[in-house]
Amino acid sequence: MMRRLLYVLTALLLAACNAEQQYSTRYPCSFVFYAKDHINTNALTISLSNPGQFVIVEPKQVSGLTHLMLTPNSGTWETFQTDIPLSASAIENERLSYDHMGACKRLIIGTSNFNGLKAYDGQCPNCLESDGALWHPLSWTDKGQMLVCEHCQRKYNPHAEGVPVNGKEGDLRLMEYRIEYNGQRLYVHN
Repeated sequence: MMRRLLYVLTALLLAACNAEQQYSTRYPCSFVFYAKDHINTNALTISLSNPGQFVIVEPKQVSGLTHLMLTPNSGTWETFQTDIPLSASAIENERLSYDHMGACKRLIIGTSNFNGLKAYDGQCPNCLESDGALWHPLSWTDKGQMLVCEHCQRKYNPHAEGVPVNGKEGDLRLMEYRIEYNGQRLYVHN
């Protein structure tokens, strides 16, 4: 009886080791955004509370100040909603680093129609795996419902755990990160 239990536990452990991890740890990710310090009509804050809304987030230096450049998956947006200068607090400007945002400082953040809040790496995981080059950014396609890699033409569905919809068997899904949001602070991390 004890031997059989040991075999079952060993088999379960081996199966668990072979399962794909939900959250990626391949590239460091630690992104903080203080929504309370910014106009709540920006595309990022809106995407956190509206199913179907996602946004691509990239930091950019403009005259020595970090801006979050946002590319929403749908809608018509004003510049003040898609370009967020991080000047609201000393924490954003002096203590936070925007260097650890996945493979190439580019995240896809939003609310899935089916699975709640989601955060993905903004790079194609299959191109990263196959050629090792770090710059294979994803962009919106199919009226903002899918993400596409211009390099390999794979499309990914952010509403269905980031699985490729036109790839081949064995393709990787989008690299996913943990996401926490309490209405005031957004935290995306490994």
